[in-house]
Amino acid sequence: MNGNQTDGRREAILHEARKLTSFGAIGAINGVVNYLVTVGLVGLAFPALGVMTGDAALSFAKALGWLVAVSNSYVLNSLLTFAEESERRLSIRKWLKFMAFGTAGLVAEVATFLIASRYLPLVLAGIVPIAASFLVNFTVTRLFVFPKKKSSAGMNTLDPD
Repeated sequence: MNGNQTDGRREAILHEARKLTSFGAIGAINGVVNYLVTVGLVGLAFPALGVMTGDAALSFAKALGWLVAVSNSYVLNSLLTFAEESERRLSIRKWLKFMAFGTAGLVAEVATFLIASRYLPLVLAGIVPIAASFLVNFTVTRLFVFPKKKSSAGMNTLDPD
């Protein structure tokens, strides 16, 4: 491998590392959003409304926390992390794709939350699933929602949606 190829690979790795870092920072913000919605519902809203905190209510709270957080994540990642790929444009189609592929993270989150909520205090059980789904979410987002496209000449081009 010559020096130009090595420099190109290094730059590509740094480019992806910056995306991963940005995705992580946005994920941290949305982790707080997710946590506040979930714990707010389970700890404040449900008791005030007389709603029991069985599996259905816990699942609903976690799913709503996820929905609010992942919608915010789509907006921020489109405008910041994947600005080049999205051309800083939001679309219903991309949001739906983001949501659809993000359900893998949701399934991991809800399952982890149901298990964690049986063994940990709520304040910790709300954190564990968010951390567990981070790698799933970045991987599916990068591969399927904001992929790098190759032109016939082998150059990276933007995804057409």
